[in-house]
Amino acid sequence: MSYDLFPEFTAYIQARQLLKPGDRVLVAVSSGPDSMALLHLLQRMSDVELGVFHLNHKLRAEADEEADYVAAYADKLGLPVFIYEHDVNRYAREHRLSVEAGARKVRYQLMRECMEHNGYTKTALGHHRDDQAETVLMHLIRGTGLAGLGGMKPVRDCYIRPLLPFARREIMEYCHEFGIKYYHDQTNFSPEYGRNKLRLELIPLVEAEYNPKFREHLAQLAEIVQADEDVMKAQTDRLMQQLTFYRHGVLMLPRREFAQLSLAFQRRLLQTCIAQAGQSVNWIAFEQIERLRAQILSGNHFTCELPLITVLGEPNIIVFGRPQLPAWEEQELPVPGEITAGQYRIKTEILPYHEDCALGEEGEDFDLDQLSLPLTVRRRRPGDRMQVFGQTGLKKIKDLLIEAKLPRYLRDYLPIICDQKDAIWVCGVRRSEKGRITPESRRVLRIKLEVVNDCHDDRPMI
Repeated sequence: MSYDLFPEFTAYIQARQLLKPGDRVLVAVSSGPDSMALLHLLQRMSDVELGVFHLNHKLRAEADEEADYVAAYADKLGLPVFIYEHDVNRYAREHRLSVEAGARKVRYQLMRECMEHNGYTKTALGHHRDDQAETVLMHLIRGTGLAGLGGMKPVRDCYIRPLLPFARREIMEYCHEFGIKYYHDQTNFSPEYGRNKLRLELIPLVEAEYNPKFREHLAQLAEIVQADEDVMKAQTDRLMQQLTFYRHGVLMLPRREFAQLSLAFQRRLLQTCIAQAGQSVNWIAFEQIERLRAQILSGNHFTCELPLITVLGEPNIIVFGRPQLPAWEEQELPVPGEITAGQYRIKTEILPYHEDCALGEEGEDFDLDQLSLPLTVRRRRPGDRMQVFGQTGLKKIKDLLIEAKLPRYLRDYLPIICDQKDAIWVCGVRRSEKGRITPESRRVLRIKLEVVNDCHDDRPMI
């Protein structure tokens, strides 16, 4: 029986669009059967320009011999070869990583470096169907969502995995069929590594006692979930475009619109926002997402401290990160004239009396002759009070800001305009009774507020 995988191999590459014309492919070759078969299959494709990458981890006595073999094999094929050496044990100790995690990190860093320095557009990896099954099972045991159940994708950034449809047994038989020499990594047979225990103990047990096609079914599950995950991710990206925005240097999400989403998209949107704000969701547990979601739906103010970012629950919005607001000090407001206070520009002008003097949030009109000049612009102080327009008595400015549902992080930066005796305008919130325009007014002071440094990008980011 022939075990030539080449027809199915090229069909898979074409169906999944792993390569396109002009691609230059760096093949990651460890000297094991998977990567040796991958290199052999790719070099049979006449229209692909290849290079060979090998990392000598310095973990085993035969590591140098394997590096020499890969170099000689690449030379035999007439391919450029790039051999790197790195003390992975030392790297893992210095960065407090397992040897497996340290080796993976070093390998990907050096592959990326090799690609960039030598003009390669893709790196081909030798992961196969059995690897996929182990990955899915490992994710399931550790705890995961749809993305984790999807396992490894055929294409991720510049990395491609053309061997994913093939079982380890098929790859070994291909090597035998074509006389391809390879080396066995003896650490793959040691159960002291967590993933090896799955391969050597758990999976064989399930196959023997429950289902001999366990590996195959896990890989099929990954393929099914990947398609579903792609649809869900596309919809999540659309929601990010529609709902989120940047202001004051941080990502924001409207609270009411979030509450109207389905449970699935509430969870996904939270994870995406957290990741967008700079916090890896790999370190965020399901329970943390659920607690955060419940806090948002409660409508209450909250502060949620994650390892790298802070999430703030304001009356109308969720803020992912600490807003970056420019500091400013109390200053005199010239009449007429203009000043800048932090992110705000405040302009004043003197006009003759007119009947229509309601400007709304962006400005207010006052009877200039009822005010005590000079005017000042300052931030709020403890105990601040003002007689609100149309009301009697004094009201705490703190209460006005709460009633206006102004985010807490803005309250200490919002300009308050005062004459020599009283606060006359909490900008954009409420004005005072003092300086009310009447038919007897002669000179009208118009004060306008404009946001000039909002750190705001109108384009939603995903």
